[in-house]
Amino acid sequence: MTGRRTGVLVLALVASCISGAVVAAPGAVAEPVAVDVPLEYGQTRDIAVVPLPGQPEGIAVDPEDGSMWSGSNRPNSSADVWHWDADGRLLETYSLEDHVPAEHGVNGITLDGDGRVYALDYSGARAVRIDPATGVHTVYATFANLPTCEGGAGIPCEPSPVDRPAWPNWATFAPDGTMYVSDLNQATIWKVPAGGGAAEIWYQNADFASIYSLNGMQFDAEGRLNFVVTVSLTPDITSIFRGVVYRIALNSNGSPGPLEKVAVVGQADGLAIGSSGRIYLPISNPFDNSIQVVDPMTGSVVADLPAVVERVTRSIPYSTPASVAFRGTSLIISNHGLLVIDPHQWAILELGVGETGLALNYPKGLV
Repeated sequence: MTGRRTGVLVLALVASCISGAVVAAPGAVAEPVAVDVPLEYGQTRDIAVVPLPGQPEGIAVDPEDGSMWSGSNRPNSSADVWHWDADGRLLETYSLEDHVPAEHGVNGITLDGDGRVYALDYSGARAVRIDPATGVHTVYATFANLPTCEGGAGIPCEPSPVDRPAWPNWATFAPDGTMYVSDLNQATIWKVPAGGGAAEIWYQNADFASIYSLNGMQFDAEGRLNFVVTVSLTPDITSIFRGVVYRIALNSNGSPGPLEKVAVVGQADGLAIGSSGRIYLPISNPFDNSIQVVDPMTGSVVADLPAVVERVTRSIPYSTPASVAFRGTSLIISNHGLLVIDPHQWAILELGVGETGLALNYPKGLV
C-alpha cells in the first residue's frame, strides 16, 4: 500500500511542477458567445479563455445577471479573481491584496446576497471578501494550521499522520449565513460564523486524511451537507484511490449528525447539485476529464459527460475540470488545465445537462 500511495503522491507532485512551469499564455479572452440558446444535453461551448496567470479554480455564477467569477490557482503567481459578464466578456480582474505567491492561489469562490465575492486563498489560509462596488478587499475568515492529533490530546488537531498547513478549498453558505469550508489538507470541515472571523472545527474524520482530502460541498434539499473526498486512502477495495461522496445532516443545534456514504466516484474536485437531486462532479484525474453524474438514491454514476470523443477533440479539450456551478440548464466549468502546455486550455466552459440547479444560499447583511 505504501508504494501505491507514493506513486499517487509523485504523480501529484509532477503535475504541480508541470503546471507551474508554463510561462506563456494568450493575453486575450475568447470571443464572446451568445448564451441565450440553451445547450443540448451533453453539448459544450466555450465561454472564455482566462488571462494570465491562468489555471482557473473555483466558479460562481451570479443568480441575478448570469455573470461568472473564477480565480487563478497558478502556483507562485498572483492570486487573481476574474469577473466575466454572461457572454464571457472580462469585466474586471481583482488581485488579492497581501497575497504572497505560494504553492497555490485562489481555490473556492462563492457569493453572498449583497453582491460580495468570497475567494479562498491558500496564502495566509484565509477567505478574502471582495466588494465589487467599492473594490475593497477584507479578510473575512482565517483557518488554523492544526498539529497532528498524534501529538497529544486536548488541543485542536488534524486527524492525519502528516502535519500539513490549512488549505481552505471550497466554501458554501448555510441559510443562516454560516459558511462551511472544506480543508483539502487537514481532513477538516470548518465553520465560519455569519459575519466572519476565525474558523471553528465543525467535523473531522481520520478516513478523510489524504493527499487530496475534502473538496466540493453543497447543501441538498433536505439541508444535509454533501461533500467529496477527492482521493480516498481508506483500506476499502471499492474506494481506495477513488473519490467518495458523503453527506451529513445538521442537528437542531447546528452540530454534525451521522456521516453517510453516498457514492464512490472518480477523483472528483468540485460539486454541484441539480434540482432533481443528482450530484455533478468534475473529475480532476488528468486521465479522466469528465463530469460524472451521481444518483444519490442508488449511489450509481449514471452519466459521464460529455462523450469521450467530444472531451478530446473539441476546440478546447476538457482538461482537469475543477469546479462547476449551475446557470440555467447548464453547468459552468473552470477548465483547470493542470497538465497542459497549451494555455488556451485554461478556460471557462459551459455544458448542457438538461436540468436547473438546486438553489444555493445567498445570505444578506453579513457585516
